[in-house]
Amino acid sequence: MPTEYRDENGGVPLGAGSERTIELTPDQEWHAYDSAQPSESGEPLEPSEHPRKQRLWLHVALFCITVATTSLMVSPMFSACLMSILTAHEFGHYFAARYHRVPTSLPYFIPAPTLFGTFGAIIRMSPDIPNRKALFDIAAAGPLAGVVLAIPITFVGLMLSSVQPDSAAGGNLRLGDPLLFQLFMRILEMVPEEGMVVFLHDVAFAGWVGLFVTALNLLPMGQLDGGHIAHAVFGGRSVHVARVAFAALLILCVTISLNYVFFLVLVFLTRIRHPPTRDDSKSLDVDRKLLAWILLGVFVLCFIPEPLSLG
Repeated sequence: MPTEYRDENGGVPLGAGSERTIELTPDQEWHAYDSAQPSESGEPLEPSEHPRKQRLWLHVALFCITVATTSLMVSPMFSACLMSILTAHEFGHYFAARYHRVPTSLPYFIPAPTLFGTFGAIIRMSPDIPNRKALFDIAAAGPLAGVVLAIPITFVGLMLSSVQPDSAAGGNLRLGDPLLFQLFMRILEMVPEEGMVVFLHDVAFAGWVGLFVTALNLLPMGQLDGGHIAHAVFGGRSVHVARVAFAALLILCVTISLNYVFFLVLVFLTRIRHPPTRDDSKSLDVDRKLLAWILLGVFVLCFIPEPLSLG
């Protein structure tokens, strides 16, 4: 899920240089400071207080509550699979940030009485990222870790699913098929014929949500993982990529589905433009650029133009 750059009052994302990187012990988290703008030299201003200890009980409580809501809204099996994907995603970010010595919090899971039982999870991370390589590693680690679990969960879940007459579905909610779903259904020879539909097992449903979340996060805008990756690849030019992606998603909402309207509003409120790193001058190496292309492929395979519709 997206990494969150916020001031201590929960305000809008801060630009680079408005926070100072502070070395943290495992029982501490990054704490935002009241500072207006970076100095003339670009150096961050001095912090006014020490970082506070992480409230471990809060992270554990939110995780347990989210396990409960996802179990109640769907099933314990769905919860186990989905929470595994989300946890892998968030800790991918967490360990990559720790590797690059960027202060970050443990994941905050968000329980919600929705179709999935959750709004996902976020981490709080210092906006003082050393360079574009570190930004790329931190951003890419989440989707990669999550999709590594989502793919086998989806495949096994489809093996447990069944093809039934369309009449049995009635007015149930229909899920759009990402390309990866379609590929797996062909491999398993369960592409539904006319008048038939695939009834997803809860494991497959968890895999579908995992792929959907991965695609959302890889959109190259603002504070999303894809926004971080786009800035790491293109530097200051990433704002043009973000604007094109935002416009394309807006056109999709107008022409195909309104599913993404609320998501677009959130992206707009948290800024489409990505803030610079401490040193934007150095571009990515060949290996990271190759990995960026792979992540683009993951996005294409996981993206769903119309995720939800009524049958």
